[in-house]
Amino acid sequence: MSKVLLIGPNRERASGIRSLLKEDGHEVAWSRVVQGWLDAEREILPDLVIAAVPECNRMLDARGRKAGGFPAPLLFIQNEADLFQEYFRPDRLVDQITIPFMGEELLARADALIRVRKVIRRTGVDNLVQDDDEDDVERDGAFMRIGRQVTAILGSRVPRHSKPLGPYAEVAARVADWADRRDGMEQGHAERVTMFCNMISEGLHLPRDQSNALLRAAMLHDIGKVAIPVELLQKEGPLEADQMRLMRTHPQKGAALMRALDRDEEVVRTILYHHERPDGSGYSGKSGRSVPLTSRVLAVAETYDAMTRSQVRAQVSPEDALEYLKQGRNHMFDADCVDALGDVLQPRRTCIPLSDVGY
Repeated sequence: MSKVLLIGPNRERASGIRSLLKEDGHEVAWSRVVQGWLDAEREILPDLVIAAVPECNRMLDARGRKAGGFPAPLLFIQNEADLFQEYFRPDRLVDQITIPFMGEELLARADALIRVRKVIRRTGVDNLVQDDDEDDVERDGAFMRIGRQVTAILGSRVPRHSKPLGPYAEVAARVADWADRRDGMEQGHAERVTMFCNMISEGLHLPRDQSNALLRAAMLHDIGKVAIPVELLQKEGPLEADQMRLMRTHPQKGAALMRALDRDEEVVRTILYHHERPDGSGYSGKSGRSVPLTSRVLAVAETYDAMTRSQVRAQVSPEDALEYLKQGRNHMFDADCVDALGDVLQPRRTCIPLSDVGY
């Protein structure tokens, strides 16, 4: 059973939302006092905070003692007039749903946000995937078992309402966007990486289904960075050893999150292995053709954008970044993927004989 803190001074609206959440198996605490919501959160320790308040900025402006770990996501129920007002805090995941909405839509969104928090809090580095190049089947089977265990934990209660899939995809996109905005890249990193992946995909003539999975994974590839402290994501200069160990957990975290929200295995595997290298020098040591092709494409696209658009590392020119990728062909990066990107970014010059030109 999940704990939800509902905040809202309007009794009629709040009571309806409270009844809906309780019917779906949640434990709900209702606070009518907006000003004291941080005190209520510290007392209740909820998995999700839902705010049906007229002025969302009043809650976002509130400051209190920083919560340890990953704080409960904050879901605003807003009026249609506030549709284009976005809320962002680097220390807390903020989502919103607009009135009017179907009850099942609210429940699906709440469930997705709760899943995000529980996956991050319950899955650590040691109990995720343990890579072993000598036994890929066993390793992949272990990840599948962990994914099923996570799903079982999250689905242990028996909901009374059938939930649509759309809100889960929307929450996944929201979480990935939040991670992107907290990261040390220029804003739009995921969109640019997706664009480069599309270029490579066209150059490799990937089948449509495989290309679609690649592009979805590219948009969500850094979703696991929601589990990384923002101070670490935005740190200038090289990371210390313990910081790098933590940073290297984000592909596993991202894969676990996607299993809880999406369950498309090709997207999951693409995200899980996008920091692997052909020579085995990647995050978990997976090497060669055992790294999915979609992950190899994503690795090239992300490296290129990271080198040219970082805000915390020295940027290099597009030409130098492409030269770095070319020097790493076959040992750091897939050669075909590098060549496909290079063909688009630096197209070969074609010479037209003068005799063929008419006057």
